[in-house]
Amino acid sequence: MNGKKFKTIIVSSIVLVALLSTKQMRAESVRSLVHQANKLYNQSSFTEAVNKYDEALLEGPTAQEPRFNKANCFYRLDDLEKASQLYREVAAESKDMKLVAKAKYNLGNCSFGQGVKQRDSDLQKAIEDLKNAISYYRGVLDIEPGNEKAARNIEVARLMIKDILDQLKNQQQQQDPNQPQDPNQQQQQNQQQQQKQKSSAHDPNQTQDPNQTQQQQQQKDQKEQQKQTAPQTSAQEILDKEQRRRKERQFLQRVRYQKVDKDW
Repeated sequence: MNGKKFKTIIVSSIVLVALLSTKQMRAESVRSLVHQANKLYNQSSFTEAVNKYDEALLEGPTAQEPRFNKANCFYRLDDLEKASQLYREVAAESKDMKLVAKAKYNLGNCSFGQGVKQRDSDLQKAIEDLKNAISYYRGVLDIEPGNEKAARNIEVARLMIKDILDQLKNQQQQQDPNQPQDPNQQQQQNQQQQQKQKSSAHDPNQTQDPNQTQQQQQQKDQKEQQKQTAPQTSAQEILDKEQRRRKERQFLQRVRYQKVDKDW
């Protein structure tokens, strides 16, 4: 081996080591930033957590875990549009099928939540959102056929679609009083409401800490299992939450227009 070739090999080896070292340093930086962001998330400091996840994504643009965690923040902030966009990116780009399933599950929750909100203004749009939710939940079942949580949420969404269709039918009957009414409609609605109350599912998602060995992840899970858990959300819980919000809005509206006596 001549000296020139030997020098070339030495230089190539040094460059390779430098590249590997840089990659390792970036991976460590991503882990550190995600860990800091996770702490902020668990303290309900979601806006601050988003900023930290953004820093992690600058260090590791292809890392899907901080993107998923960032989506969780927007979900908790009730910004369903931004959350959905990030979940879609994770579902499309991640090679971790468990993470893909979680992203699709949360996409279903986002669509379900949007459908619930649309009931006050656009029933057709509500049905469309709920159908999208069912499609995402089915995507979860394609990956995890035994996922009972996604299956239950599908049933809740189907029952809600049926309720909306009945509501649309009632509106049409009020506009056309000659249209025959279904005597069993009220009984069906009562049965659906009872089934809704029995339906429940939990969100399997939790904030992810990337680039760790299995042993490190297990140790971290044992220490931070309670702190790192994302909000457990089911379709029924989303529905109940929106119903409470609707009652609060109605109460505030009544108070706003209440006559106030002058005291002077």
